Amino acid sequence: MDVTALPEECIATIISFTSPRDACRDALVSRMFGSAAGSDLVWNRFLPSDYQQIISESVSSVSSSSSSLNNLSKKDLYFHLCDNPILIGNGNRSFAIDKLSGKKCYMLGARELSIIWGDTPQYWDWTPSAEMPVSPQSRFSEVAQLLDVCWLDIQGRIETNILSPNTRYGAYFVYTLMEVGEEEEYYYTGLDHPVKVSIRFENENEGNATNAYLIPDTPEEYDGRHPHMRDDMWMEIEIGEFFTDQVHGMVEMCLMEIENGNWKSGLVVHGIELRPK
Repeated sequence: MDVTALPEECIATIISFTSPRDACRDALVSRMFGSAAGSDLVWNRFLPSDYQQIISESVSSVSSSSSSLNNLSKKDLYFHLCDNPILIGNGNRSFAIDKLSGKKCYMLGARELSIIWGDTPQYWDWTPSAEMPVSPQSRFSEVAQLLDVCWLDIQGRIETNILSPNTRYGAYFVYTLMEVGEEEEYYYTGLDHPVKVSIRFENENEGNATNAYLIPDTPEEYDGRHPHMRDDMWMEIEIGEFFTDQVHGMVEMCLMEIENGNWKSGLVVHGIELRPK
């Protein structure tokens, strides 16, 4: 059977059961396939089913308001949400879409995390993003800057029912280190020792903790997880992974260093990001 003989709407319906990557490839077959693959019928299926509700909860966006987002075609909206996370709720969370799969991505900003002694001015400073003394730009209004603590304990929580179902997610701690001085020398202390990262579902036994290193030039032969530079110039360390199935629950993510007892400073916390693996 010659598929090109089918009505364009039938071709679009068929493509909508594939994937965003396949749709982009199909668009190269012919002019009719290009029109079908770019239709709202196709890309509305690739968008999360509750995307309209999420957009309605947005408080701001990197480049667009919620009203202007609704004026985009479904394909343009899809790719806009891939590249431009929107702030939702009280502005301490962001939402985006994974470009290859269309799965949901969330980031919990520093204010959305539980940081031990985080509201004690002598230990932590909440710095407006526009006044950050470091180069990466935050999508949130403020970041947490570590001044001096001996007990580092940062935790985040998220309900799995807002994530994409039947998906393996990775949780990543996103941060940078202080830079000061004319030559932009690193200014941090006490962060050479490994931290412990762990992830678990609420009410489960304590998750298995893994060593992780915050300093980017830590030798690779050191056993544990090492940081990677992101495209947005922040660094990230994987905390762990989990799978979303039909049983909903709270996922708890933790980064901790409480055993060494040394004083630490110079860490800037952006947040914890959750995205499909």
